[in-house]
Amino acid sequence: MATIKDVAKLAGVSTSTASRAMHDSEMISEATKERVRKAMVELDYSPNYSAQNLVNRKSNTVGIVLPVRENQNSLGYNPFFMQIIQGISSVCSENEYMVSLVTGHSDEELRKNAQTLIRSGNVTKLIFLYSKKGDLAFEFAKEQSSVSCLVVGQAFDAPSPRIRYVDNNNYQAGKDVASFLIDKGYNHICFAYTDLDELVQSERYNGFSVSMAEQGKSASILKLSEGDDKNSQALADFLEEHPDVQAFVASDDVLAIHIQRLLKQVNLPVKEMGLVGFNNSFITEIANPPLTSVEIFPYQLGEAAARLALADQLSASPENTVIIPHQIIQRETSPRI
Repeated sequence: MATIKDVAKLAGVSTSTASRAMHDSEMISEATKERVRKAMVELDYSPNYSAQNLVNRKSNTVGIVLPVRENQNSLGYNPFFMQIIQGISSVCSENEYMVSLVTGHSDEELRKNAQTLIRSGNVTKLIFLYSKKGDLAFEFAKEQSSVSCLVVGQAFDAPSPRIRYVDNNNYQAGKDVASFLIDKGYNHICFAYTDLDELVQSERYNGFSVSMAEQGKSASILKLSEGDDKNSQALADFLEEHPDVQAFVASDDVLAIHIQRLLKQVNLPVKEMGLVGFNNSFITEIANPPLTSVEIFPYQLGEAAARLALADQLSASPENTVIIPHQIIQRETSPRI
């Protein structure tokens, strides 16, 4: 692996000059900088950011905080999180920032892991991939004067230069989905969720329920657990109590696919039940039948989150909140009419 000394030798300069050239110092001529850059390319040299952080007492790592889940492994299989992390990473990489993931099996464990990362001095910017009131990790982070936070989700705190938000209009998306299904001829629709303490899910439900009430239609609600074996019985009991339900709106695509499987387990023809998810991840197209879903553009959410988190470093004019649009993508689980 090439070192800065190797770069300096190939460029014909001292190690200190090579270092200044890499940091675009005004003391170094453009001709010298260009020789150093060519040497870096020829040697496939990558700067040791961790070492630079120690020397400069500066952090160029962004922490990405993932939500607590009943089954933490499920996060790795959720396309939404994979896509949004890819969007964040692409912008960070372009600007010579690294990313570090923060996870936990409980709220307390997540707080401790975030605390360890912050106190190590390696991270001063955190991107939370969820919005949840009273969250322990977020409450700790916002109390640290050296840390700025970016939340992917609804704003629930007073505006602050240290707390910014990137989101979709999930309330409007919930309303749009309800109207979409009503226009298709569905009159009795259920909203399925896993955790209404997460503001993304609650906002989608609030929009859905308001739209249903405004149009005089029957709405119900069903809580399911992620990957819980008892869900099959829970769904069967629900359908027995609500035999008029004609369609489900799931809080995300993963839950929608889970409902598809549950409907087959209780011997209910899947194609007769309307079903819409959120996120429009790749699994929607390979579902059986392919799933109608709300496109929320997670990759663009990630890019916007990273740019806003790095706004001060990028000499950009920081905003408190950025809203990414949504779009309903119709497939085979919403035909009716």
